[in-house]
Amino acid sequence: MRITIGIIGPSESVSRILKVADDFLGVEFKPFIYLEVNEIESILKNNRFLVDQWLFSGIMNYSLAIERKYITQEEGSYPTLHGSSFFGILMEEQLNKGVIFRNISIDSITDEEMSKVMSFYKLDSLSYFNEPYGGYDRIANLAKFHKELYYEGKTEAAITSIRSTYNELRKEGIPAYRLTPSFISIKSTIELLIERAQANRYESMQMAVVGCRVVTEIVENEAYDLFKWKHHELDIQKSLMYLTEKMNGSFVDVGDGLYFIFTTKGEMDDEAMKNLFHFIHEFKVRDHLSIGVVIGYGENVSHAEQNVRYGLSGMKPDDRASIVVIDEQQSRTIKYPNDENASLNIKHIEQVLREKFSEKINIRDAVRLIMYSYKYNKQAFTSQDISRWLQSTDRNGRRILANLEDAGVIEKCGTTHLKQKGRPKIMYQFVEDISLSP
Repeated sequence: MRITIGIIGPSESVSRILKVADDFLGVEFKPFIYLEVNEIESILKNNRFLVDQWLFSGIMNYSLAIERKYITQEEGSYPTLHGSSFFGILMEEQLNKGVIFRNISIDSITDEEMSKVMSFYKLDSLSYFNEPYGGYDRIANLAKFHKELYYEGKTEAAITSIRSTYNELRKEGIPAYRLTPSFISIKSTIELLIERAQANRYESMQMAVVGCRVVTEIVENEAYDLFKWKHHELDIQKSLMYLTEKMNGSFVDVGDGLYFIFTTKGEMDDEAMKNLFHFIHEFKVRDHLSIGVVIGYGENVSHAEQNVRYGLSGMKPDDRASIVVIDEQQSRTIKYPNDENASLNIKHIEQVLREKFSEKINIRDAVRLIMYSYKYNKQAFTSQDISRWLQSTDRNGRRILANLEDAGVIEKCGTTHLKQKGRPKIMYQFVEDISLSP
């Protein structure tokens, strides 16, 4: 499968890059041309899975995509402007005009780069004023920078890499010239993107093993119900089978409550991590089970599985949903969900309920109801909602609601008509916010 690089920019700039790209056989280049810069968002959003890397025509559209988080720095790059680009345009225009420019203004090149070039070639007779690129939002200031210097008589010409700045200066009759990336700069950037794409593909094909095990500690005086644990195991297996399908992996019940999902690193994206956190949180709330999850990466199956077992060894229950990641060098990283719903402190909620309602209610039922209503943003709920959340019967849902209503935890707040025939369902809401954060 060939590497695909998307080239994004105005027509003129994309054409220039494509000429350099002709030298790279075996790589597919897809041009994405826009007329207005605000088209960048839709181009990246609609085509991000069609390319391996993005090659932007310049720093302007690249910085826009980065600053507005359309892509990350690992997904693309742009040809930088070096001293060779500066000297190339300066020499070209001086030959065309038959004049020597001794005072110029320039933008988009770093002060360090300009200082290095000027000292290397000993161009002390050339006076320049430089304005390094400061981000997409400061582009409008570049034209003002060049204009002030020209009208004050400090410069004879302006060199800019920004098309809009170039057009504005030319419109006012100021000698302005476009600074474009050199052949070498474009070629080097393409080589960088190809190497990065190859590395990403290799990494995505590495083995990943997800290991899961119940790590809930059993209190000595707590009755051990064998059938209850068997039901828990079946529920866990069912959930893991669903996750395995989503990850395009293979599920293995190792035995003794240990489960493996074999997949590749490329499948462990943000969606997979979100599903794993949801899996941990679901059993924590519904069944009071703390499930340890470890993701192990390796060059082969044995290496990845070894890292999973290493991560699972000595794992203790955690109040917060967490996933341990062991990489190829056995470096351990603990990830926590960004999901605000999963970060609620269950122990704190239990403490508040005990202080307010003592023995009047089943604390576990109340906690589960609070967490699910918070999770699904349901301020009002019915017995059907309860039975669906807790995977129980509608009758059991009505019993839980009746108990919580008698204790003053919830109250009726109306009715809802369902599509199927039957009496309207009574809706409930919490009397007060008892899911307070600590």
